[in-house]
Amino acid sequence: MWGIDLKKYRQFLTKNLRNKMYLRKNSAEGRMIADSKYKTKKVLSKAGVGVPKLIERIKTIEEIEKFNWLKLEGNFVIKPESGYGGEGIIIVRKRITNNQNPRNKQNLNEETKFQMMNGKMIGLEEIKIHCKDIVAGKYSMHGTADNVIVEERIKIHPMFLAITRAGTPDIRVIVYNKIPVMAMFRIPTEKSNGKANLQQGAIGLGIDLATGITTFGIQGKGEEIKKIFDNGKKKLIKVNGIKIPMWREILETAVNCQKAIPGLGFLGVDVVLDKEDGPTVLEVNARPGLSIQICNKAGLRARMEKVEDIEARSVDHSVSLAKYLFGEKFFEKVEEKEKIKTVNPLEIIQVKIPKGFKPDLQKSPVLKIGKKRVVEVRAKIDTGAFRSSIDRTLAEKLGLVSEDKILYYRHYRSSLGKNNDRPVIGVTFWLKGKKVVTAVNVANRNKLRTKFLLGRKDLEGFLISAKNNNQETKLKKQTIKNSKILKNK
Repeated sequence: MWGIDLKKYRQFLTKNLRNKMYLRKNSAEGRMIADSKYKTKKVLSKAGVGVPKLIERIKTIEEIEKFNWLKLEGNFVIKPESGYGGEGIIIVRKRITNNQNPRNKQNLNEETKFQMMNGKMIGLEEIKIHCKDIVAGKYSMHGTADNVIVEERIKIHPMFLAITRAGTPDIRVIVYNKIPVMAMFRIPTEKSNGKANLQQGAIGLGIDLATGITTFGIQGKGEEIKKIFDNGKKKLIKVNGIKIPMWREILETAVNCQKAIPGLGFLGVDVVLDKEDGPTVLEVNARPGLSIQICNKAGLRARMEKVEDIEARSVDHSVSLAKYLFGEKFFEKVEEKEKIKTVNPLEIIQVKIPKGFKPDLQKSPVLKIGKKRVVEVRAKIDTGAFRSSIDRTLAEKLGLVSEDKILYYRHYRSSLGKNNDRPVIGVTFWLKGKKVVTAVNVANRNKLRTKFLLGRKDLEGFLISAKNNNQETKLKKQTIKNSKILKNK
């Protein structure tokens, strides 16, 4: 099923669990704001979060008739205030009016046409009828009378123009406990009528939270796809390896949405990139769809449990947690077949040093990988450990354990039965030339010869060698060789 190991079923969030989470983590006030696009717009705008400009809010059929539709030249969106799943939304690109006597209002109404994002034409009278259906509650999630929202259409970021001509792509970010836990890039298609909704036939691409690079793809309710058409290059391109611009700003915007709306502990945020204004929030959803798990090939439930008891100190801390806990290691453009590298029980890794920090190490000179400053550290492979760990003293000398660098504290019980809290920090290192961004335990390894232990979480894509012949001699030679190579870079 979509290439997913069914043994990992318990890691996935089901509809029943999603609905329980919706009620348990989201207060009545928070749900009420999220269910109203108008209230959401007001709250987010007050908090300084970018939202599309409101043109008009229409409450009655009389107001539909009174509103001056002819003042709209184009680039606007009509949507139900309490709509759900993309239903009832009309996206207009431009107005097309035949040469008629401007004083004859009846002729103008009859001849005025609007071109929608999918290329189809719609008349002014059809728009009015559609708005009346919205007011009558046809698209309301509660089946009750609703209001019409008319707002400015986002000007698509140039990078996305080549990906689709059918609508405006957006990025959905799931935020839980003020921490982004999953994201996907939603691409409208002709089948979805220019709407970025997977249930209507749009394309969804999973996104690596660490880098903003796309990973896997599906269309509709779960059909896996490998390639999409690039209108700029005039050819099919892989769904993996697409870099989303302004990625950190997008994650920060999603976190700010949760901070702005009281009582929303679990929500989906739909962000679009305006070519002038940057990340702009279309809407928030207190009960987001679950297809995001399929295009990420990962379960929301497992990720949410991981951050359940973590307290994010700031927006920057929230983004750092997402990066180090849920990065999928797509640091370069992902290839279908990656060459597997073999690692020995003892290896030399290059650990990144924080910018501006001077490490207190006498025997290990500061080297460079590109523009990144690194220090070589001897590491031991331990497949029995899940997470990697670093010696506290070494971490302090490398400037990795200052309070702002600690992601969170992990509670554990020692072999003597004592309860302790162990810091978990974000670390970037290179193993066999491969960049790894991960969360690492800080432990006391003073009595051990190796100050860095590599757990199996950070060994994905490597083949572990069982050989250990003359490891010490080989390691010294490798250290000298690595130092020469890094200095020349």
